Formats: sequence, structure tokens, C-alpha cells
Amino acid sequence: MRRKFASLICTLSALIQNPVLVTGRGEFLRISPIAPVVRIGEAVELRCVALCGDPKWEQTMDSTPGKVTSSASNSVLRIDKVLETYENYYKCAVICDGIYYQEVVFLSVYSFPQNPLVKLQSLNPESGQTVTLECSGRDLYPCYEISVLWYLNLELLKCEKQTPIWYHPTCNVASQLNYTTNSRNRDLTFTCEIRLGLTSKGSRSRNNSLEMHLDIGLYNIQIEPTHTVQQAGNPLSISCSGGGDPVPEITWRKPDSGSRTPPYWNITRGTGHSTLYINELEPQDGGVYICEVSNGRNSTERQSSVDVWYGPRNVSIDGGGSARESEALALTCRGHANPEPNITWARANHGERRRWEISNSRGRSELRIDALGPEDQGIYECLVENKLGDVRLKAQVDVEYGPRNVSIEGGGSARESEALVLTCRGHANPEPNITWARTNHGERRRWKISNSRGRSELRIDALRPEDQGIYECLVENKLGIVRLKAQVDVFATVKPEQKAIVLGLSVPLASLSGFGFLIYLIRKILLKELMKRKLLRPEGSTSKGPVTQSSPC
Repeated sequence: MRRKFASLICTLSALIQNPVLVTGRGEFLRISPIAPVVRIGEAVELRCVALCGDPKWEQTMDSTPGKVTSSASNSVLRIDKVLETYENYYKCAVICDGIYYQEVVFLSVYSFPQNPLVKLQSLNPESGQTVTLECSGRDLYPCYEISVLWYLNLELLKCEKQTPIWYHPTCNVASQLNYTTNSRNRDLTFTCEIRLGLTSKGSRSRNNSLEMHLDIGLYNIQIEPTHTVQQAGNPLSISCSGGGDPVPEITWRKPDSGSRTPPYWNITRGTGHSTLYINELEPQDGGVYICEVSNGRNSTERQSSVDVWYGPRNVSIDGGGSARESEALALTCRGHANPEPNITWARANHGERRRWEISNSRGRSELRIDALGPEDQGIYECLVENKLGDVRLKAQVDVEYGPRNVSIEGGGSARESEALVLTCRGHANPEPNITWARTNHGERRRWKISNSRGRSELRIDALRPEDQGIYECLVENKLGIVRLKAQVDVFATVKPEQKAIVLGLSVPLASLSGFGFLIYLIRKILLKELMKRKLLRPEGSTSKGPVTQSSPC
């Protein structure tokens, strides 16, 4: 059992160390997009990502087009302008743990610059007449698989004739449809759809329609383009045409501009044809343009939708300024753009972001901090951007708070005549005012005080005994006050004249002390000798005189 468990542990360890065994080849090396299809002249990026090692794009053609940029586990092939010759396989490879891996992607390219052109070849059609319509497309690619489909009022028809006209590398194609009307036909809509078959088994298609109004005498009514996207500053051209008997008149209008024609519209007119031209588009020029075709008795309309793209404008940022600690902060950034802008936030001094709450809506973003701290002070940057440009705005946030990190240095014991230096520091916003005081109200005229930002120094060049006491440092602003104290003890020093007096008195004092000490020693010796004799005398004897012995007579 233990051996099986140990074997399992070793296997898991090997899997963790070698992600290829865990994920398999398909997940180990990835290319995106997996089936790229790009229009000729546009840009494309192919991204290759590996779970280990540094992937590289390898040549599968005589020379790989575009520019390759690589970083750890990531390689990007960018082609700024795709040509038809770039349609090919592209290979990304990596070496991981000594093993070579590769993935291949096929890049499909196509060309379809404009919608098909549909024309009515038969003039002044009437009920019961056979009409001929022609549909054509230009500069198409690829040319090997093109199909043209006809619809009548959304019902698929069989086309009578389809004629591809080949060029290199693009081609043109034309198709004709013969249709016999009947007495019941009044309003007919013919739609032509051109489809391109792609190597990637996908397709691209465009269509256009033509209407015939047999009962009102109008036909071949078209507007081109039906929808267009243009950048602000670029020109706009919309064409409208129509046939009929009598020849119809064509007029233009825009629903949101009223009945008046703006003076910057340039309108040209011909027989059954009119073009509206604007030199430089502005954002307000976006919307629907209406072409009205009228033969005096009857009329019909066509619409063209214009989408004007522009970079950010009317950008503003609200909020900022001064706020107190623990209060809430709300910064709002706004901007108009088309396509809709992306709005992001940043701090110029890279402050922490984990307490930021950001909410976004259309063209608006709000950054909120519920309780401000001193570390939230700084410059906040709002970036409004889309593919056509970006605008950066900044807001200064000043967080006010009372004194903190206050300290006092110096004090303790010092000798008379020495210098004293006391230093008081503290942070606050607004900048704190720092003052000094003595709790026992000592004199201040010899104090030298110097102040700088958040720092104050009190200096006394020569201490005196009266300078001893408790010194108080007061750090304050409108949001608070902090008091700190320092004890100063002054020790007196002996002056030269005092030293001479002491030295003059010390000699006789020393002599007297020595004489007294000598008398003390003599007295002590005599007392000791007396006590010794007393101890040697027999008990009960007297000391009246020597003892004598008499002889008998």
C-alpha cells in the first residue's frame, strides 16, 4: 500500500512539473483566432501562447510577412496590410523540456469592396412585359468560387445567366435575370446576393435590391450606400437614382435637420440621378439621409444610414479637491465618442487600488472610496479612449487629517552653560503649526526657535539653572492637537574663583582634621592599655601599697 501511495505521489509530481502531460498538446500551444478571415488591405494579429517555453512564429512562406513581437510564453505576428498573396498556413512552434511542439493556422483573405450593383436593362416596364435585370460585382477575391443568387420579394429565383469576368488577382462578375411580369404585378422587389466561397470553408456575401412600381411608373430606384461608417473629418458621398416616365425628380432631406437643406450640403443633379456630398463630416452628421424620387404623380423614398466615428470629445472629470480623512470620495469621468469609449482610472503615484469601487455606464465612469486615508492623497488620472484617440484628465485629491507620527527629541540632563536642542516633529494636513511652552513659565527670551515643514527646533545656547523644567511641544491644525513634553535637568558647575576659595579653606580644614584624628588615636591607645592592666589584677585585692611580712620576736 505504501509503495502504491509513493508511486502516486511521484506521478502527480511529474504531472505538475510537466504541464504537457496534464493539459495535452491541444491546450499546451494555442493560436488565436483559430480561423482568421481578413479583408485585403486590413490588419490582422495572430497570437500564439504556450504554457512553457518561448513560442516562435516560423516561416511557411519564402518570407513571413509582418512583424513578430515576443515575450515570455507569448508571440504575436502582426500584418498591418494584408495582401492576397498572404493567404497561407502560418506555423508557431516551441521547445519545452527538450520536446518540439507546433500548431498551424490558415489565414483566409478576401476582397468585397462594395455592394453589388443592380440595374434594370428594360426601360419603362409595364405589366405583362419581360424585364431584364443585371447584377454585377467588382474587385472580388477569391475568384474560384463565386455564386450569384436572385430573390423576388425574398423568394429565391433561378438566374438565367451568370458571367464571371476574370482579372488577376481580383475579378469582376455579372449576372442577368429575365422576368416576365403579369397583370397582377404592381410592386416588385428584386434582390441580388453575391457570395464568396473561402478556403476556410466560410463565406462572405453582400446584396442589393431594386424595386419596380409598375402602377406608378417608377422603377430602378436605388440609393448607395444603404449604410456606411466614416470617420469625422472624412468626406461623405451618397448617390440616389430612379427611372420613370416622365423622368423623376430627386430631393434630399434629413429627419433631424427639418425641412431646410444645410448650407454645407453639396447636391448635384442629373437625369434620374442625384448625389449628396459633404466635404468634412462632423459627429452631428450621423443619422439617416432620405432620398425622395418623384415623377410628379407618384413618389417613393430610399434611406441611407451614416455612422460617423470620432475620438473622445467633451471629456470632463468631476470631484477631487480637499476632503477629510474617513470621508467618502467620488470622482466622475465623462466623455463622448463613437465607437463608445472605454474609461479607465489610474494613480500617478501608483497608490493602492484595492479599496476602489468603479462603476461604468455609457460614456461615464465613477471611482469611489468609502473612507479616505492619508495614503489616498495624490493625482488621479481618467483615461477616455477608443480606436480613434484618447484623452487623459487629472484630478488632485487632498486628504486632510490631524497630527500623527508626532515625536520630541532632546531633553534629559545637561550641565550649566552647555547648549540645549529640543526637536519636535509631526505630520498633518493642513500643515501643522508647532509651538513651545514651559509648564513652570520660565523665561523665553533666550530661546531660539526655527521652523520648517512639520518640524520645529528650540535651542538655548548656554543653559542656566533657571532653565531647568518641563518643556512642552504643541503640534496642531484645524483637525486636532497633540502635546508632548520633555524634562530638562541642569547641573551647576564650580567657577574658578569658587575653586580658589575652596582650595584655601581645604588646607586648615585638612590640618584640623589630621590633628583631631591624631588625638583620637592617642586616646584610643591609652584607653586600650588601661583596660589591659585592669584585667591582669587579682580579684579582691586592693592597691593600697606593697604587701610586707613580719618576723616573730
